[in-house]
Amino acid sequence: MRRIDTDELKMMMDEKRDFVLLDARSHDAYDKEHIPGALSIPSDHLGKHILKDYDEDTTFVTYCTDLECEASTVAARKLDRYGFKNVLEYKAGIADWKARGNPTEKKGH
Repeated sequence: MRRIDTDELKMMMDEKRDFVLLDARSHDAYDKEHIPGALSIPSDHLGKHILKDYDEDTTFVTYCTDLECEASTVAARKLDRYGFKNVLEYKAGIADWKARGNPTEKKGH
């Protein structure tokens, strides 16, 4: 697992790189606001069965609320344990994403 910052995540998105952005917060937090394109899979619900459609070379980026939040770390460690080779953690989370003026969306929008 490697940590990335806001600039790197933004670049990955702008370049339309192939990766899965995983919001490790609760479904309620995701519904209220999330980074565009993110999937809602709370870290405590993340099981290998949920990821059966992804191969081991899939790139995952996990995030949660901010530097204090541990959900993205828990999710990234699980992905590592499940054998995924390209796991990145965006530790600064949605708080830093928004603070830098990047867009967010709500569920259904």
